[in-house]
This record gives sequence, C-alpha cells and structure tokens, in this order.
Amino acid sequence: MQINTKIPTNLITGFLGVGKTTTIQHLLKHKPAEQTWAVLVNEFGEIGVDGALLQDSGALLKQVPGGCMCCVQGVGMRVGLNELIKQKPDRILIEPTGLGHPKQIMQTLQDEIFSKYLDVRATITMVDPATVQDPRYLENENFIAQAQIADVIIANKVEKATPEQLAAFVEWSSNYPNAQQIGQISYGQADLAWLDRPSASKPSAITSSEHHQPVDKAVTAALEIPQGEHWIMRSHFSDGYWSYGWLLDQEVEFELTDLLDWISDLKAQRVKAVVKTSKGVLKINAVLDDVRFEPARLLDNAVLEIVTDKQINQPSFTHLLS
Repeated sequence: MQINTKIPTNLITGFLGVGKTTTIQHLLKHKPAEQTWAVLVNEFGEIGVDGALLQDSGALLKQVPGGCMCCVQGVGMRVGLNELIKQKPDRILIEPTGLGHPKQIMQTLQDEIFSKYLDVRATITMVDPATVQDPRYLENENFIAQAQIADVIIANKVEKATPEQLAAFVEWSSNYPNAQQIGQISYGQADLAWLDRPSASKPSAITSSEHHQPVDKAVTAALEIPQGEHWIMRSHFSDGYWSYGWLLDQEVEFELTDLLDWISDLKAQRVKAVVKTSKGVLKINAVLDDVRFEPARLLDNAVLEIVTDKQINQPSFTHLLS
C-alpha cells in the first residue's frame, strides 16, 4: 500500500455519555470542505449505533462493535484501520468506547506497521465536569487512563455545570500536566485547531487495567435479523456494565411518549438510538434521565442500545409498539 503523506490521526476518548459522538459530528461539519475524513468508531455493545448517528456526516465510516477494540489482540481495530487507510482519507478520527482502556489502542497506532501510514496527533480526552467529584469515576481505571493519555482535556456540557463543578474540573485536570491544553465547551463544539497539536502520549506512562475482561471474538460478527422476525437483540457484560442492543427492521414503530418514558425510567449510563416513532424517525441520546432527541433519516435498519451498570430483567419492546 503506497501512502505518500502520512494521515493525521486523532484519538477522541472519554467516559460514557460525555459527548464524543456529538463532538465528532461537530468536527466533521466544520472540517475543510475539500477534505475527506474517516471515523473508526468502537462501541461497547454488539449493535453498532454510532455508525447510524454519523451516517449523514459524509465521512468514511468503519465500526468495531462488541467491546473494547483493544480486545482479541486488536484484530478488529487493525482490520478497520487498514480498510480506512486504503481509502486515503485526509484525516482519521478514532472514537473508542467510553469503557475502553486506551493503552493498547495507542500502542497499536504507534507500532511499526501503522506508524508508516499514520501521523498520530493530539489525543483529546473529554470529561463531564459533574463527574470529577464522583469517586465512581475518579477511582475507575479507564477514566484515569483516559486522562493520562490526553494531550487536550476538554470539559464538555459546561452549560449544565455549576461554578463549583467547573472549578473542580480545573483542579482535577492539573493532576495531568501532560495535557497542554484545557478547554471548556458546550454541545461538543471543539476547536479544530486542537486536532493538530502534537501528541506526547507514551503508552508506557499509562496505567494498565487489572480488571479488563476481553470479549469473545464471536461478538464482532455481523448481525442480521432472522427471516420472519422484526428484530434481534444481543447483550453482554464486561467491566461492570451490561449492554443491551436491538437491530430492528424498518416496520417497527414505537409510540414516542412511551419510549421516552421507558428510557428515562431506566436511568441507564447511556442510551443511543435511531428508530422509527409515532412522530417520525428520531435520533435519541440519553444519559441517566436526561433524554434528548432530534429528527433523523433511516437509511437501513433501526438500532437501539443501552449501557447500564444494572442488569435489565428480560427487556421487551412489546408494550412500547404503536
């Protein structure tokens, strides 16, 4: 494979629900018009939702579903990167799952195979200011590693943060002096200039995970709805979290009010969906009981995925259908 110029490449990381996909949508919308960018997106669940959320972005997309893309010796990540590199994009953005540990991902980007093709630039780590006073996050190995790897640390969702939370974010981020840029933004409106800051990330300086549970290679296989059925559901458990994902055909329609109430009552760490409802096709994003939605297009099957720290007993959509 002949690449005359190395491809600028950025890792955009952060914990569940921090707004990584929204930020990538913003960056793609404001990139130079003449450039083609690519996105390698990794999802904790087995149903790929972020691809549907980014389908109108104009970017080259490759999904690695089913857990951290560093698992199974990084096969999914390596295959996805190879496919994108062959298309010679002007930039590659990599979005790991919010539960992913970034050490092996950065090692892959910097190994002798990919270093011939990729110009690894700033790693951007996104943080919700509300989390930096919460021991559940501050003691989480992945949360710590995401901060350790950062060249740029961004507080997102500052429109919802209190002055005390913003002050706590500034104090917390001072523990990670390798990050040379600290930003505070709303609605994922990151500055494109941050992408071209140099990368100082050294995998050897990042704490390894003692509790990471690799997922089985089989979960990365493509899913199809069985003939005669209207949906297929998959779930798995890893690193203290459950994922429940549904792939639904275009005939499935939800009563919007019932669906939103159900999602709000779940209080899951993350819910993403592109589904047909009684009010049209919608993108739905929810963190705990904060549920947001907007109009969308359905180019393929509908998708819905839940990530939660508590098991859902026999989840069913039957009572939500119109």
